Amino acid sequence: MRRQVLLRLILVALVAASLWGCRHSHTPTESEVASPTPPPRPTPFPPPPLPCPLPPGGGSGESCPYQLPQYAFDVNEAIAIVENEHPELFDFGRSRGGLSYFVWDRERYAKGVAYVLSTRGACAIWDGVELAVKKGNEFNEQYAILTSDSYVRWGGGAYQSTCYPAWF
Repeated sequence: MRRQVLLRLILVALVAASLWGCRHSHTPTESEVASPTPPPRPTPFPPPPLPCPLPPGGGSGESCPYQLPQYAFDVNEAIAIVENEHPELFDFGRSRGGLSYFVWDRERYAKGVAYVLSTRGACAIWDGVELAVKKGNEFNEQYAILTSDSYVRWGGGAYQSTCYPAWF
């Protein structure tokens, strides 16, 4: 009987000690408190186009006939890349078919297409109206990659003319 009383006292003491330990709180020090890591800041898009390794072409931009385009595939690919990688620039619920989505930010879209082309070996500039593309100074091609009501223009409809020699 004494043994049972002793075991009960030990058990009560252990329970009381464990409860006391649970009530004890520890205030963490500054080094123990993890400060939240701020989320990484997205890289602004588009970055400036890569510098064109070619000198200016010397053309006036006035001798620019309409002919079979050479860079239409490259321009279409650049448009698709911008649409896929920067959906915030587009309203995909408003479409005119194919890649022709409504563009929320015309300037960022057009400069983004120029940037993508520059990463693929072409020289490209956006003058605010048309995209000029060249891979040499013999000629450059002009593309209207936006409609007047802010939809993407691509394919054969985007090509406008070829200038001899390149004007930029």
